[in-house]
Amino acid sequence: MDVYSTEEQQIEAIKRWWQEYGKAIILGSAIGLAGLFGWRYYQGHQLETRADGAEAFEQVSRDLASQGSAAFDSTAAFVSENQGNSYGELAAMLLAAEAVRANDLELARQQLELALAGMTDDALANTVRLRLARVLIAAGDLDAAQRRLDEVTGDAFAAQLHEVRGDLFRARQQPAEALAAYEAAREAGGVGDNPALTLKLDDLAGVDAGKGE
Repeated sequence: MDVYSTEEQQIEAIKRWWQEYGKAIILGSAIGLAGLFGWRYYQGHQLETRADGAEAFEQVSRDLASQGSAAFDSTAAFVSENQGNSYGELAAMLLAAEAVRANDLELARQQLELALAGMTDDALANTVRLRLARVLIAAGDLDAAQRRLDEVTGDAFAAQLHEVRGDLFRARQQPAEALAAYEAAREAGGVGDNPALTLKLDDLAGVDAGKGE
């Protein structure tokens, strides 16, 4: 950014960058921390699952990471064969993440819904609901996204929930409501290590939040 000579030019550059890459930021949020979160989930269930299941999951995750879309079919088959045993749900989350990277939003939606259907942990289920809502927003299914957001509970998810609600308002062409939601996310501690939220706030800085419904 030091190539820009004035603060105003820097701000305009950020806005142009947001217009070009804003959707990618929203999608990136849907897949962020998938590997870390998935690994912790895997570790927590490792002792509860047969060794052969663990090995199969490790192979699927390696193939998905190295082959990308070429491994989508085999990973989807693994998910189908392992529904309800934790490995199936985790593989579905990882496949959804890669599907988002490949801009295959329908596959991402299907896999997150499969993952959610098999979840028994409330916190993990809320994480999946938020990711699913982001994918639905990107796909333009805004009513379905709203329903998923309405299912999210718990103070620990307040910042993320407000931010995704802001994305939903933005997709509905309601900038004042979007700004209010983003500000609520910031107040709930959502800025932290989340530069995307800062960009969203900056992009809507000139909107009068008081004009929202």
